[in-house]
Amino acid sequence: MVPVEGEIVGTYDPMFAVRGAAEAVAVAAKDVAGGRAAWGRPADATNSLERMDALVTALADLLRQQAEALPGLTGDPQAVDAAKLVAEAAATAAKLGEQIRKAAATTRAVR
Repeated sequence: MVPVEGEIVGTYDPMFAVRGAAEAVAVAAKDVAGGRAAWGRPADATNSLERMDALVTALADLLRQQAEALPGLTGDPQAVDAAKLVAEAAATAAKLGEQIRKAAATTRAVR
């Protein structure tokens, strides 16, 4: 099989994708706080919440996967404790996703 341009062959370090997402969200938050970006209609806020839900859902999934992988990456006994904390972070992210979905459902009714 010949790789196609842009296709990932094998595995890659997901840190680069996570860093890009984090930077994009940080820029958006800074721009909103600084008045350079704003929502124009309630529907825009709802759409934004729906995208944030997708982001947090993916974050929760990635944290769960990281918690599962961490102990196997090293023989350090602290890795198990670290994995438990990462799993707790995943659960917290999942709860945040639930709250964002509730908020999005409520903002859909705002005109």
